[in-house]
Amino acid sequence: MAYKRSREKDVVPRLISWPIITCLWLLLGVFLTAGFFVWYAQVPTYASGSGIILARGDMLQPAYGEMVAIVFLPPSQSTRIRVGLPIDIQFGSAGRHVHVHSTIDQVEPGIMGPDAARQRYGLDGVSTLLITQPSMVAIIKLGTALPTTANAGSLLTARVDTGSQRLLTLLLGSI
Repeated sequence: MAYKRSREKDVVPRLISWPIITCLWLLLGVFLTAGFFVWYAQVPTYASGSGIILARGDMLQPAYGEMVAIVFLPPSQSTRIRVGLPIDIQFGSAGRHVHVHSTIDQVEPGIMGPDAARQRYGLDGVSTLLITQPSMVAIIKLGTALPTTANAGSLLTARVDTGSQRLLTLLLGSI
């Protein structure tokens, strides 16, 4: 009888075939790799705003000696906007856009309302759509390469590179 018992083996039914097990392990590896990527990947963050190029003779021109633009940015970004950050500016008519890469030269302290901004920068003749809510104001030097008359008073859009954040924070922040 002892001989008979040693030959008996437990029979375990095979519920999943080897190719499926291999695919499941590969899928687990893909998920772990994707999780690692989402955990450590950095995504750039930007703050967008609108503004205007000031004409020669405006109140800021003598202090800077070259073309400057003022950009109105959302107050929610006030902790991230500072002097020296890179900024991309786009202006011009439809079909003829001009891109300028510069840095923020000055950030006005505090948040400025639409009426106060229009009065301070002499924007009475400019469309009221330029600044419709309280904003923070950044001043940008555009350099001397731009034509002085062609761009004075032009409306612009700007995008400030405010840094980066983890992709996971970006994904979970929207929940």
